[in-house]
Amino acid sequence: MANNNSTLGRSEWYIMEKLWEIAPRTYVQLCHELKENPGWSRSTVQTMLERMTEKGVLRYEVVGRAKHYYPNVARDDVAMAETRSLLDRAFEGSASLMMSTLVRKKQLTKKEIDELHAILEEAEVPK
Repeated sequence: MANNNSTLGRSEWYIMEKLWEIAPRTYVQLCHELKENPGWSRSTVQTMLERMTEKGVLRYEVVGRAKHYYPNVARDDVAMAETRSLLDRAFEGSASLMMSTLVRKKQLTKKEIDELHAILEEAEVPK
């Protein structure tokens, strides 16, 4: 697996979503799917696959004449790295500052607040 501190650009997410959903996928399969959304050409897909392989977030195996692409990072690991990056950049590394900002700006629904309560209760260490 690649570095757990991997963050992805917006374009990289398109490819990773496809591969986290079903892997492996060939270059042709990815070209077909990414042509429809987000509308990429074959050369764009090729360039992205090469860059992401060099970056270490993808790997491939050659089967016959086709490259079969696999994610080389777990979705949860990328989500954690992205979350940490957001917290560090926008909230001085503080999850509580992020939450208080969302609460002050009334960006949380009642359901989300209830879910957060349940998560925090589960996280509490018994005394």
